[in-house]
Amino acid sequence: SAAAGLFVYPNKGPVAANYGLEDCRFIKPLYHNDTIYVRLTCKEKVDTDTRGRQLPSGIVKWYVEVFDEHDELSAIATVLTLVQKKSPFKELSRAYIASALAKLREDTRPEWGMMTPQHMLEHLEWTLKMATGEIAVKEIVTPEAHLEKMQESLYNYNPIPRAYQHPLLKKGKLEDPVHGSLDEAKQALLDAYAGFLLFFEENPKAVTRHAIFGAMDKSLWKLLHRKHFNHHFEQFGIL
Repeated sequence: SAAAGLFVYPNKGPVAANYGLEDCRFIKPLYHNDTIYVRLTCKEKVDTDTRGRQLPSGIVKWYVEVFDEHDELSAIATVLTLVQKKSPFKELSRAYIASALAKLREDTRPEWGMMTPQHMLEHLEWTLKMATGEIAVKEIVTPEAHLEKMQESLYNYNPIPRAYQHPLLKKGKLEDPVHGSLDEAKQALLDAYAGFLLFFEENPKAVTRHAIFGAMDKSLWKLLHRKHFNHHFEQFGIL
């Protein structure tokens, strides 16, 4: 049972599920209320074929050594666990977004695409307001038969393709600017992010619509925003 309390350091990812003991051998008796210490050594890692609404993970085989209070080896075992892989994406927070925006200037050039810094910020703000319903989505362009697969794609760690063309945006030209300056756009994005957090704090079960991904709850929106912000912050070298 001590081996069932396996943990993984945060930089490795949390244990998503415990697969239990593969084998166990006692060298000396252990009794109820004995004080024991457990040492874990990773023996093998195997990637799993993650599908559906699951975050990427892998099976880890651990070699377990159990010591008594006198530091004498009392048992050895092998335990299998399903471990969630560390996300390659930066986690969103107001502090992180603000620090990234501080690096963005009027003359910052994108690594791909035709957006200006201000257009990029206004695009992210637009998506945040879509999540809260402030910007209503009248039409979902993805066929209903494909919506489930589109939403499942939010769980994987694949980045958004660089050449992706959003179906609701103008093709081959930029949208008209919304704000008067880059600084105004920065503040508007921070305000929209705060509004997104507040909306789902007050309406935790709310479901709003995205033009591509369809009906989205809080967890799906968070996955989308994480990918989306990482995509555009990388585009402008402020990730």
